[in-house]
Amino acid sequence: MRIKVNFLNVLMYILFLVIITRLYYLQIIRHDYYLKLLENSLNKEVEGDTMPRGKIYDRNGNLLVDNVLVKTIYYKKVNGITTKEEIDLAYKIKDYLDLDYSKLTISYLKDFYILTNDKEITKRLSQKEKDNYERRKITDSELYKIKKEKVTNEDLEKYTEDDKKAIYLYFLMNNGYSYDDKIIKTNATEEEFAFFSESNSKLSGFNTKYTYDRFYVYGDTLKSILGGIGKITSENKDYYLNKGYNLNDTVGLSNLEYIYDDYLKGEKETYKIVNNEKILIKDGKIGKDLYLTIDINLQKLVEDVLEAEIKNAKSGVNTRYFDRSYITISSPKDGSILAMAGKLFENGKVIDYSIGNLTDTMTSGSVVKGASMLIGYQTGAVKIGEFMVDECIKLKATPKKCSIVTMGYINDLDAIRNSSNVYQFKIALRIGGVNYRYDGPAFIKNEAFDIYRNNFAKFGLGVKTGIDLENESSGYKGSKKDAGLLMNLAIGQYDTYTNLQLNQYISTIANNGTRYKFHILGEVKDKDKTILEIKPVVLNKLDFKEEYLNRVKKALNLVINEGTGRNYINSSLNASGKTGTSETFVDSDNDGKFETESISTAFVAYFPSSNPEYSISITSPNISYVNNRSGYIYPFNKTVIRKITDNLSSVIS
Repeated sequence: MRIKVNFLNVLMYILFLVIITRLYYLQIIRHDYYLKLLENSLNKEVEGDTMPRGKIYDRNGNLLVDNVLVKTIYYKKVNGITTKEEIDLAYKIKDYLDLDYSKLTISYLKDFYILTNDKEITKRLSQKEKDNYERRKITDSELYKIKKEKVTNEDLEKYTEDDKKAIYLYFLMNNGYSYDDKIIKTNATEEEFAFFSESNSKLSGFNTKYTYDRFYVYGDTLKSILGGIGKITSENKDYYLNKGYNLNDTVGLSNLEYIYDDYLKGEKETYKIVNNEKILIKDGKIGKDLYLTIDINLQKLVEDVLEAEIKNAKSGVNTRYFDRSYITISSPKDGSILAMAGKLFENGKVIDYSIGNLTDTMTSGSVVKGASMLIGYQTGAVKIGEFMVDECIKLKATPKKCSIVTMGYINDLDAIRNSSNVYQFKIALRIGGVNYRYDGPAFIKNEAFDIYRNNFAKFGLGVKTGIDLENESSGYKGSKKDAGLLMNLAIGQYDTYTNLQLNQYISTIANNGTRYKFHILGEVKDKDKTILEIKPVVLNKLDFKEEYLNRVKKALNLVINEGTGRNYINSSLNASGKTGTSETFVDSDNDGKFETESISTAFVAYFPSSNPEYSISITSPNISYVNNRSGYIYPFNKTVIRKITDNLSSVIS
């Protein structure tokens, strides 16, 4: 017994020594560390409500996007409330709110089913899945994903429409952190706001306040370019969380609001959380303001004319498949966008689709002939002043290819002024290494396509313009290669381009060969202090001889004064430009097949010719269709451009 007692005594001494050593380590050596952890847990710092976003102005300081106070209903979790009580609360008040229940997803329903039927779902797990979880081979999140897969459609069928309303409301009540105010609805009605203001003591955490929303001063004008704001989507959750956002933050969702969100978003107030209450320790700050390169007066003129003429065209003849048109006006001297308008005719109404200037593409037709002629000069395929016979081209086993009218003996200036296809066909065949003879074979060099496309890219055709907006298209490049397609490429009848690319193309010619990156943001200001100013960025300079460029510019001036572009632009502006018509196809019966042949038109110009201040481009897909009895093509581009240029002086100071 004595030995046992002594052993126990020694063991107790050792245990006490371990405890004393551990206490010394915790209380003396690590005292400051654990004290800091305690302070952090008791005094956690969090951010408050989102401050107003920065405003958006045009180049002249005209306000485009403002902030407006809106009636908002929110929910703040009450200490000690249980899940069941929150679900009961959601069922209790669901009929007092009109929410967009279309946002309730299958994923939400499955989450709710697991929340309320966890034991049943756990029973559906296989023994292997349970063992893997117990042995830490799968994580909590992985196990939850497995559980979600166990929820069947039959399980969800039990939920009625009333259930779904309550379920959606419950998830809004629990989106984000427990101490946050959960925004349930903005732009609440007077009745909703009054109910939740007067009854908040009965509704355990529901209350009202005023928050900020965006107000677009000019309505739908430029709306698709300005973009929108909203809550963080599930697709972008990780991106925003990594940047320090909270899940219930309001962020820019598209275009300018999204791209420049880091400037526009305000700095939130900072609070300490003490006993689940927030104590202000740092004031918030409103976001910074954007000043665009857009001139809103010019923008309004362009949009008003475009909308009115689309309506007129739709009541005209042979415009059955016409439903949209795009216009861009830029400064060729620095790449700034002065106006960008797009209109879509849908369900009898004309709506904003300005973004189509950089997302929609079409074969542009003869507007590219200025670039094609320069390629001909540069490669030695044609000489300045050279005469050719404009006659129908016929290659073996292919249909004839002609100009609109047979022009006879013409030179390079005539070819552009009157838009000869044949002149460009003969240049293309020479570049392709074909010794043309009527109805003879034509085997082209494949690199001929690269010669055209690589040089077109120097003008901005077939490549992105670099504009500071989302989803810019670079267009479509045809994959097949033969002599006929090469000739089509040379006259803008093969590859497709955006209206914005056409504008950059003509701007590059106007600016003596310098291609600028397009931009719609001018500067960012913090109150009156400029913190970011967008400088012009040169993308490239044409390597064509100056005499070649001057020759093409002379031809483009003839187009407006004597040729196919006559009367398109007010003569006082002394413009240069080019018209274009292309054969396209439309899906006339919505079967996914583009089987109906249509006519699309384009026009590009710059003015004044001697010292260009403006470049303008317009594309109008499917303005007419080929098999109409009269053959009439509605003069849409000519009408629109003439009305804009006739009234330009009234909006430009």
